Amino acid sequence: MNAKLFSVDPTSLVTVRELSHAAVQWASRAARANLAVKADDSHSNLGWAEAHFALLSHPLDNKQRFQLGFGFGSAALLWVDNGDLADAMSLTGSDEAGARSWCDAHLREVGLEITDKAEMPYELTAVDYADFDGAATELETLGAWFATAQSALDSLVAGFGAHAVAPAPVRCWPHHYDLATLFLLEAGDPETARSVGVGLSPGDGSYAEPYFYCTPWPTPAQLPDAPAPMHWHTEGFTSLVAKASSLDQSVDMAAVLHQAAEVARSSLYS
Repeated sequence: MNAKLFSVDPTSLVTVRELSHAAVQWASRAARANLAVKADDSHSNLGWAEAHFALLSHPLDNKQRFQLGFGFGSAALLWVDNGDLADAMSLTGSDEAGARSWCDAHLREVGLEITDKAEMPYELTAVDYADFDGAATELETLGAWFATAQSALDSLVAGFGAHAVAPAPVRCWPHHYDLATLFLLEAGDPETARSVGVGLSPGDGSYAEPYFYCTPWPTPAQLPDAPAPMHWHTEGFTSLVAKASSLDQSVDMAAVLHQAAEVARSSLYS
């Protein structure tokens, strides 16, 4: 694993997690304002772009040119044209009004709907982007967790994905802010069909630090032994979990997730 992941205490990432979570909502707003609605809400999700060390929206226009996103190396909103960075606005020292104005100016310029047109299905909490000031190391570390998760999940899709009956794209879901993929193991309603969801949460109400998870669905009646370094989390949701603080540079996260996914899949058929 990347040594940068452990350059700071993983529990010190709460502030940059909350700020960046708010920042990526601008990309989600732009997508909701301009893209056709999908039943699973996937039109609003984001993808990790390693070239920009950023989370980016789907292309927003019919010609698949323009994307909006947030860069973890610069604490900036990014405007991307055909994969290249066309403009950026640092959020340090800015506010919600400034962010909206910058996003809307770019959207208007290319004939797209502005962010006010987005219908958000969840409440958004205003933040003070000035808190990015002095937190560059923490923000880069959080980005490194997303980058590591993307690599591990891509490897998992390439291997464990053979069990899935449908493609398993790796995407960041802006509501809960997790980078994840879902392996549907059988056809049918995803609410009831057997599946394994695997991803990285940058932290939430359950853990004040990033953690990887692997969730069998429906919840098995009996839980098998958890493969190290994971443990079973059962309060509020049932999932195999590996907290950042339980990992170190020697861990092969792709191998850990593959083993966890096999354990989760087996639990659904036992």
